[in-house]
Amino acid sequence: MGKNRKDEVFGMLGKFESLFIVHGKSLPGSLVFESLNPFPGYYDHQESDIKPVYLYLALDREYSVFDIERANQAVKKSYDWHFEAAKGKIDLFDKHFDVVRLRHLDSFDQLIPIQKEFIKAGIKLKMSSQAKLNNEKGFIRLMKLFYISKLAKGIYIDTSEDYHAYLVLPRRLSQEEFEETTLKVKYNWESTDFDAASGCFFIRGKLKEMVRIYSKNLTLEYLEELQKLYLLKIRKLEIL
Repeated sequence: MGKNRKDEVFGMLGKFESLFIVHGKSLPGSLVFESLNPFPGYYDHQESDIKPVYLYLALDREYSVFDIERANQAVKKSYDWHFEAAKGKIDLFDKHFDVVRLRHLDSFDQLIPIQKEFIKAGIKLKMSSQAKLNNEKGFIRLMKLFYISKLAKGIYIDTSEDYHAYLVLPRRLSQEEFEETTLKVKYNWESTDFDAASGCFFIRGKLKEMVRIYSKNLTLEYLEELQKLYLLKIRKLEIL
C-alpha cells in the first residue's frame, strides 16, 4: 500500500462504552442501546445537539455482515439517508447481545423506519420491554469496513471519518493489556487528549493489530510521537 493511496479494509474495533436504553423512540418492545459519549478518553469532545450519537439495535441472533449490509442497502433504497450500519456484539454484565450499530443519523425519527426496513429484510429484532439500563459500561466489538490512507510506516488516517487514525501495533494485546498500556501512555503524554480503542484490520491479506486514535490534533508529528510511546510501553510490558 503506497503512501496517500486510499483503501478499503475490513477489520474490528473493541472498546468499553457507557450505555443507556432508548425509550419511546423505537418500535414498542424493541431493545435499543444508546452511547452518548463514544470517545470518553477525549475530554474536550462534547456533543451539543440532540442527534443520536451511536445507537445499537439488539437482534434476536447473530447475522452475517452480508445480511446486515443487504438490510442497510434496502433502507437506503427507500430513504435518501446517509448513515453507517455495522455488525457488532455487546457484552454487558453476564449477558451477550448481537447488535447493529447505527451512526450518523440526523434524527431519532429515522430509527423506527430503519427498524421496519431491517425486519422486512429478514433481520429480526430482540424484544425486551422490561429492560432497564442507565449509564452502565458494556464492551462493544464492531466488524466493519475502514477507509484509510497511509501517512507513514504503521500510521493510517481514516478518509471517511474525521479525527480518526490508526497506529499498527507489533502484536495483539489482550483487552487487559491494552487498557494497561493505554493508561501508561496517557500518564506520559503531554499533548492534547485522545481516545483509544483496540482493533485489527486486513491489509493485503495480512492481519494487522492496531489502536484506533480519536483526536482533533491528528498531525503526522502527533501520531508519530504517540506511536513511539505505545511501542515503548508495549516493549516494557513484555519485559515484565
